[in-house]
Amino acid sequence: MAKTIISINFLVTILLILPIAAQCQPVEQVIDRSTSPAPSPTIRLIPPIQPGDGSDLIDKLLERGFIRVGIWVWPSVEFSPPAFRGVSNAATGGALNGFEVDIAHLIADGLGLELELVEAYPPAIISGDWQGQWDIALASLVPFDQTSKVTFSRPYGYMPMGILASSNQDDIRSLEQLANQKVAVLEHSAYQRLLAAPLDTLTVQAQPLLPALPRDIQPVPISNLAKAIHLLSDTTDPETNEFVAIFGATPILQQAVKSRLAVKLLPQAQIIGFQPLAVGTVPQDGLEVERLILEIDKILERARRQGTLAEIYVRWYDQDLGQIR
Repeated sequence: MAKTIISINFLVTILLILPIAAQCQPVEQVIDRSTSPAPSPTIRLIPPIQPGDGSDLIDKLLERGFIRVGIWVWPSVEFSPPAFRGVSNAATGGALNGFEVDIAHLIADGLGLELELVEAYPPAIISGDWQGQWDIALASLVPFDQTSKVTFSRPYGYMPMGILASSNQDDIRSLEQLANQKVAVLEHSAYQRLLAAPLDTLTVQAQPLLPALPRDIQPVPISNLAKAIHLLSDTTDPETNEFVAIFGATPILQQAVKSRLAVKLLPQAQIIGFQPLAVGTVPQDGLEVERLILEIDKILERARRQGTLAEIYVRWYDQDLGQIR
């Protein structure tokens, strides 16, 4: 009887020890990698811009809390111009929209400032006589070496330039065939300046933007590019047209071709050069602008590196205009 009691106690002890021993054994942990969350990207906080000694325009803007951006508003919404008023409110003045409006928001956000868009007159922008109406300007500005009163940022985009002609213009296939012909250009634009002045008098970083053009091209200034494109596509009486082609931004002209109008990009002049796009500013109230431009350059470079600029280009023109291709 004593042996039976000892055996029962021994078995009970063994049964109590086994679960404890099992818990002490190393257990291989199996992790399902397919359902594991991806590592979170490292968030890099950008510190706010610190005020300086008050000698630069950016100090005034930081104190004021908003930045005024001069925008050249195009009269039509067709073919995605750089800045235009919303279609639904065109009669009463709707919200501004477009490629350059997105760039303005990008810069204001990067500076930590509220944005105020101001419709600007292109000749006043180019002349530098801003009279304190805006702080920076976006108007398809080219940083020509000859524009001495305006301080420019580094180029944030490169707009291809091309020639649009009527689909029925079989006798015009190349740039050379535009000699002695009338070519429409948007008034007050870089395109007008390029055709109106000898090529060697307009440069960017001492380099011309265009190859040698045919002699005696006659520029015809136009105020409404969309209207001019429709006139060019009107095949009822081509003899009445005041011009045989349009010189302008290739991505905008490509949208006209895709709209099934009777127009075409000249095969040998779809891209005859690239228009560098820059932000402009001028000193005001005795304040310098070097630090403001430096901060704008940082914002645009960061947006380029992060892909934000490319997203804006593709949204409006279905291609990345951030570099020359």
